[in-house]
Amino acid sequence: MLLPFTDGLIRTHHFDPEMAFLADRHYSRQSPGARQFAGNGEKIVLRDSAGLVLFVWLKQQFRADGLLGFNDQWFRNESSRLASDIILEAETFAFERWGGGEAFTMVDSRKIKSSNPGCCYKKAGWLFAGYTRDGKHIFKKRVTA
Repeated sequence: MLLPFTDGLIRTHHFDPEMAFLADRHYSRQSPGARQFAGNGEKIVLRDSAGLVLFVWLKQQFRADGLLGFNDQWFRNESSRLASDIILEAETFAFERWGGGEAFTMVDSRKIKSSNPGCCYKKAGWLFAGYTRDGKHIFKKRVTA
């Protein structure tokens, strides 16, 4: 795939082989080596041209956990860009596709090195919204123009 020269995020697809490789290094990857790395539902798959950033929005009508809105299902940043800046840029893609709405993500504090789980989300204006049944931190943000 030919990618444009840009420092920002660009759209790709959930079978992008470079991004599948990057997803394999994320702690939540359930099937390392699988070609597809994003869940079922409407999705926006974003990457940078260098292959160092993966961000996936997933919008599902039905979720077992009852969370509504668009889910930041994947975020992996191995670039030198600030994670909070990438999150804010990714929000613009979600807004363009779905309009305003609630975004959410989950962070497993047991599987990351940070003593401040979700720090990059907090810096991007997301708020702690509780815990999942299995103890992950939930962060939410109302995405607007």
